Amino acid sequence: MAETIVTHCAVCQKEATQKCGSCHGVYYCCREHQKADWKNHKKVCRPFKIGYTEELGRHLVATRDIKPGEIVLKEQPLISGPSQNTVPVCVGCYKNVDESSRCCSKCGWPICSEICEKAPQHIPECRYTVMRGDKVAIKNFNMMHPTYQCVTVLRCLYQKQFLPETWKIIDELQSHCEERKDTQKYEQEKINIAQFIRKFFKLESVFTDEEILKVCGIVMINSHEIPLTDTPYIALYNQASLLEHNCSPNCSKSFTDKGYILISAGKHIKKDEHISICYTDPLWGTPNRRQHLWESKYFWCECHRCKDKTEFGTYFSALKCQDSNCDGFLLPETFIENSLNEKGSNWQCDVCKAKLSTYSVHDLLERIGKDLSEMPKGVVRECKSFIETYEQLLHPNHYYLTDVKLALTNMIGQDEGGLPETSSEDFDLKLKLCRDLKSLMEKLIPGERRVRGVLLFELHACMAELARRNADDPEIVRSALLDSKKFLTECIELLKHEPAALPEGKIYKQALQNMQEFACLKE
Repeated sequence: MAETIVTHCAVCQKEATQKCGSCHGVYYCCREHQKADWKNHKKVCRPFKIGYTEELGRHLVATRDIKPGEIVLKEQPLISGPSQNTVPVCVGCYKNVDESSRCCSKCGWPICSEICEKAPQHIPECRYTVMRGDKVAIKNFNMMHPTYQCVTVLRCLYQKQFLPETWKIIDELQSHCEERKDTQKYEQEKINIAQFIRKFFKLESVFTDEEILKVCGIVMINSHEIPLTDTPYIALYNQASLLEHNCSPNCSKSFTDKGYILISAGKHIKKDEHISICYTDPLWGTPNRRQHLWESKYFWCECHRCKDKTEFGTYFSALKCQDSNCDGFLLPETFIENSLNEKGSNWQCDVCKAKLSTYSVHDLLERIGKDLSEMPKGVVRECKSFIETYEQLLHPNHYYLTDVKLALTNMIGQDEGGLPETSSEDFDLKLKLCRDLKSLMEKLIPGERRVRGVLLFELHACMAELARRNADDPEIVRSALLDSKKFLTECIELLKHEPAALPEGKIYKQALQNMQEFACLKE
């Protein structure tokens, strides 16, 4: 017989059966008590709980089914600050500054307004600078400025010295100091950040090198880059730092215009499922993703996508078999090698079983990557040439080809005159690329809303143009316009959380305007 679980009202402690519809974690005996408790409960009401395992540490687990598009977490930063490698920016709002910009009257750090001089986030470096007795003097504005390496770290240290409640949260975040100690970056941070902070700000008796280097690790491992300004800045968050990584995540990350992190479900998430985002670029190949995660987050990813060498049947990292009579594709036995020194197994064709050494594969991919990086940007002809050349060597879905194809879908139709002035050849190419890429993204990264939303906007535009080009055929016009509206509706749903400062937010705004044109269309 199943054990009966007795639940109690969060207000009066009587037995209760009604639970909070959002988090499913709190019970009430009546609607009145739920309303009375909402002022307090809403501060912690989330559709997840914090779980823990030895392998993963702390992570987030869904407490109920979560629908696609639903906001899972919205959280303001614990700490925000300039990136470690940045040109001089306003220490209040992170906008770019130059020689004509003003400086804080107390400390000399560049600011863009009186409001930014009084910004709460500027207090730490301002106070420490005033305490040292001399103002900061920033003179070079057109290059990466080394003094900025210390700002975000200094803001965390300020919490340690003066705001213990915030510091307690920061101190619980992973720093991976032991793994970092053998790296060149650790030694550079010891000189350029730890020793600089202690000497420049005269804090030798306040913080040790080890304490500062731990903060450097916390910032490196847990910070999120926020692309809301011309020069992106970074921020640390509390619960968002517990989000698990997955190369095919179930959630998508964005930000509000005020820098709050916004995590929304990219697909249906079942109760008890782990909540995940992607820490790296999901459109990189498996070896590149895994190496980047090791070098930046100090773990080797072994998610389902990384373990599946075909990447859910997309062959996203595969080469074509070089036997002209074979239609197979080359892949290694596995991509799961947990060492930077391991070159991996030889690659083998899935049809004829022909092999290619891992060294030959590495050299080939390095050459193609070099050609891609040197290719002139924004030139349709160059993109076509790259695809034509390397589709003889790579799977059609290969990440190098996908990178160029995505760029091409955005470029075609952007010249003066737009899609109506685009040649039939280029229009047909754009339409095919959009359809193919849409299918690929739905298999590979169905939880990533931003890429899919942009693709759907381009596909919507293509179908609208297809209707215009076939104006004399009512059936084609009607079918194309209905598809165009469908894709636009999906686009709006996927991009609805994007801030106006980002390109995706601007596309969302345009999509809303375009939707008004369909108001008179009857299905």
